[in-house]
Amino acid sequence: MEKEPVCTGPDRNELGSEAVAKNGPRESVRRSRLWRRLVWPVFKTVASVVLSIAVAALILMGLESLAKQSLRRSSLGSVYPDNIQMARRDFTRPVSHYDYDFVPGVCLEYNTAKGNRYEYANNAGFRDPRDISVEKPEDEIRIFLMGGSTAFGLGAVGEAAPAMGYYSLPYRETIGYMMEAILNSTLAIPGKKVRVYNTAVWGYAYQHHLMRYMTKLRRYNPDLIISLDGANEIPAICKLTDDWDYFREGQFNGILQEIYAYNRPGLASYLTLWLKNNTYLMTLIWGGKDVLTNLRPEAPMEGLAGPSAVGAVRRSNLASADPGDAGKSLDAELARKSRLADRNVATVVRVVENFHSMLENDGVPHLFALQPWFYLSKKRLSEQEKTLASLTGAKTYYGVPSDKMYGLLVNRLVDSAREKGYFLVDFSTYFDDVSEWVFTDWCHLTAGANYIIAKELANLVKEHLFGQPVAQGELVHDKDGLFWDLAASATVLSAPRPDLPENGPRNMLTGYPSEAIYSSVPPGDGSGEVVLDLMQTHPVSRTRLVWADESSVPEKWTIDVSEDGTNWKMLVAAGKDQLDSYSLWPGFEYYAAEPTQGRYVRYRPAGDRNAPIRLRSWNIFR
Repeated sequence: MEKEPVCTGPDRNELGSEAVAKNGPRESVRRSRLWRRLVWPVFKTVASVVLSIAVAALILMGLESLAKQSLRRSSLGSVYPDNIQMARRDFTRPVSHYDYDFVPGVCLEYNTAKGNRYEYANNAGFRDPRDISVEKPEDEIRIFLMGGSTAFGLGAVGEAAPAMGYYSLPYRETIGYMMEAILNSTLAIPGKKVRVYNTAVWGYAYQHHLMRYMTKLRRYNPDLIISLDGANEIPAICKLTDDWDYFREGQFNGILQEIYAYNRPGLASYLTLWLKNNTYLMTLIWGGKDVLTNLRPEAPMEGLAGPSAVGAVRRSNLASADPGDAGKSLDAELARKSRLADRNVATVVRVVENFHSMLENDGVPHLFALQPWFYLSKKRLSEQEKTLASLTGAKTYYGVPSDKMYGLLVNRLVDSAREKGYFLVDFSTYFDDVSEWVFTDWCHLTAGANYIIAKELANLVKEHLFGQPVAQGELVHDKDGLFWDLAASATVLSAPRPDLPENGPRNMLTGYPSEAIYSSVPPGDGSGEVVLDLMQTHPVSRTRLVWADESSVPEKWTIDVSEDGTNWKMLVAAGKDQLDSYSLWPGFEYYAAEPTQGRYVRYRPAGDRNAPIRLRSWNIFR
């Protein structure tokens, strides 16, 4: 048998092992060097970036958490106690087809200086505590008050705000609320109740009213539309440029144009709006302000001097002068500006006419009202208005005097209403014969001024739209007297003794409810009533009571009026089921159908006449 050849050389496996043994350290060193030279720097850079991002994210998350807790402890925590996320929402939101609108559920009024509660937009974004259904109840006469910030009920704004002590209007001092109260007390339509919804939005002009009615409000089937506006047209029509476009002058459109221009201000605006609505940190920085209103660009127009602008407007408004003589006194540039002013005003007038036509086609009765303008008014100035006159404010826009342009617009709208046959009321100079405080800034009004306008509008609605006569007592006489809270200057003729010296009856006569109260001891002899002497006879038509708390409200009470202090006429009898929630404390407000003449006014709780009386405020008005 042959034997296998014997190989005397090294085995292949042994050779491989020996090669690895000899080359392994060298290969490991090479790989290690490659790791340190190429891979490790990349890994270290990536790890550093990831770690930095993680640290930054943790810091931001921590800041966001701290901001959320800070918001809960701030005033916004009180405004949104059950849903702090609402604090991140802006007041307004962009709406592509009519610029912008209020966010439903957002808090529209923070100020509690007058003892009012926080106020939230309802389910439709209206300034109204009542939600509204698309389907109208059978017993409801539905009136929409449209307009800008004056109809909305905004107080002093801009540089006028600190000068006017940050004057603010609660819901019950708005024109819509007062008009509803007046109509429900004077309008006789069996089985029907008037509800005036405040659908106004600050900053709105007629272009917004037209589009918003068409795309939103008409589906709620209003029985009447009242539009109180005019002032928000002034900045737009004062912009005398060749490329002017009325429908690109809206508040949000000004921001949108910059965003779509991809420029730095546009990017900053977009990021600010996004961060405000998505982070607690930016919400805390902005303090809950409406970012949209603060981002509106307002670039001054170049090359338009004040005197030239005055001449331009005057030429546009020369109804009785010879156009040839006027033209001789103007140069070519001035004449061009005059044509631009005419073009701008004519555009706004056409929009109002289109709005009228749309409402007429829908069969909706409507009334247009032109609001007052401070610089157009010739009234005797109150002390507050003298301060207002010293401010630059809205005296000019783009170098154009606002009073001249508004006067031109008013005249053209009056002519248009006559020609087209729509109902227009001019309040632009309505307060010229008033010496009381009317203007909180250049277009916003005090509560007293709102009440007078509400009375006038209610009378017009009653007479011209419902065909009912207006009683003599409903007419507006002596406008100044309608501003007075008669209780503020009254003498307390009789009242139960206060339980503490600091709780005297004068506390309830300071105008607005506060922490100070009138709190009496139990009289013990059945004399539990308060009698005021108004010092002279007045026609009394409305009154308001605010109690210390729920426990101090009697089940029933009456308010009586007397001319001699002996013979009393009942003004109103009411009960605990008629309280309102407009104040932080329980309140009751009454508007009479007809004023009652009286010098003495008496509050008398019914039932237990020995119970203590505890009131925060009592107001009495003509």
